[in-house]
Amino acid sequence: MPPADIKQSPEARQVRTPEDLGGIVRSFRKESGADQVRAAGLAGVGVRFLGDLERGKPNLRLGLVLRVLERLGLEVWIAPRGRRRTTR
Repeated sequence: MPPADIKQSPEARQVRTPEDLGGIVRSFRKESGADQVRAAGLAGVGVRFLGDLERGKPNLRLGLVLRVLERLGLEVWIAPRGRRRTTR
């Protein structure tokens, strides 16, 4: 469950471009201590795919991107812009 206001979370980062997402993935991978080979293996993707994701390649398969995020312990939440989020 997301925080009541995701923008208030110190760990939340806004993603507007493929490069934004790639930087977050690279940062979390490095913080975990994994190199690209290990992280790609754990996520079940190729090293080239992971490298493309980290560089912000805009036309990657969403399903594989979501798998990498899940394996790095990340979640994706979608919310309307400018509206305050509430939890249920």
